[in-house]
Amino acid sequence: MAKEASEMAGWALLKQGHFVWTEIASNDADKCQAFYETVFGWSFKGGEASNTGMDYREFSTDGGPAPAGGLYKINPEWFGGDPPPPHFMIYVAVDDVDENARQAVELGGTIHKGPMDIPNVGRMCIIQDPTGGVFCTFRMKN
Repeated sequence: MAKEASEMAGWALLKQGHFVWTEIASNDADKCQAFYETVFGWSFKGGEASNTGMDYREFSTDGGPAPAGGLYKINPEWFGGDPPPPHFMIYVAVDDVDENARQAVELGGTIHKGPMDIPNVGRMCIIQDPTGGVFCTFRMKN
């Protein structure tokens, strides 16, 4: 339990603009997991969202207990039946998700989803920059 608290404290110390998480969205999570286990030696385990019915797995890149990111199976219903292709998504720390989203729109960005709460985790927003790049902003729950 103490280890989890210290890991969470490390997340809370991240500053605006730091990369904090990477997700892999796949249409075949088992095949994707087997690929990255073999190619890079990543270790996978069921993540926190797995108890919600979402197929979500956290991965570690160095065999250690701290996860580096997550893998999930894309559910077409989340996208109105028109899901995006498999992709990587980066999460960037911000001090205030809502204010950051407002600034992004003001500067020509587009909000794809959010800002929204991730229960027991934090707050996020999916944003597209004016040139088409997509990323997530994130703030750990205090």
